[in-house]
Amino acid sequence: MLKAIVFDFDGVLVDSEPLHYRAFLEVGRGELGLSFDYEEYLDRLVGYDDRDAFRLLLTQAGQQHGQAELEARVAQLCQQKQQAFEQQVGLGVTAISGALELVDEAAAAMPIAIASGATVRDIELVLGGLGRRDRFQVIVAADHVRRSKPDPESYALAVEQLAQRHKSLELSPADCLAIEDTAAGIASARGAGLMTLGLATTGPADRLHNAHRVIPSLQGVGLAQLREWFG
Repeated sequence: MLKAIVFDFDGVLVDSEPLHYRAFLEVGRGELGLSFDYEEYLDRLVGYDDRDAFRLLLTQAGQQHGQAELEARVAQLCQQKQQAFEQQVGLGVTAISGALELVDEAAAAMPIAIASGATVRDIELVLGGLGRRDRFQVIVAADHVRRSKPDPESYALAVEQLAQRHKSLELSPADCLAIEDTAAGIASARGAGLMTLGLATTGPADRLHNAHRVIPSLQGVGLAQLREWFG
């Protein structure tokens, strides 16, 4: 039975992947001498948190570091990307079609959460601008886990925290639906035991073939439809 929903953030609630791309590109060009187009970003980086993305970019740039030096460099690049992303957000962020309507409906009927590879600062910034911060009882961001997506830790932690808040529901991962737009996110949610709905909002639907169901967008999708699909 569907008792709770855990939303991904970028590409599911907000159309922010182009903003992340431009922020990564700004830092990549300036710090690493790398340039890549949006399709390359979708193929190689989308779905990973900033730390893992910069580890990949450092390897691509041929920069070799010891472990301590690597983590310090990654942290520096992440901070620069955070600043670049905030500048992009200041220019405006668009919600994914149908997402805010579903969030409002679901929040009135059941616990909902976010499990994202974005930073908590990014999430709070955008949700505040959309006036939806109070809808989510739990937010699990990249800052809160040791291993981000595709590792199951993000979704497992989100369900655990929801279950602690709602003991009477006796929540298990199988009672929760993850809504995702990337293969890494689907792998994370399925690895944690959640039902999965894939949205082809960021890339082609065939990249999401491991989801239990794939749809083009959340436009017109309400709680009754989700219950019909997922129990």
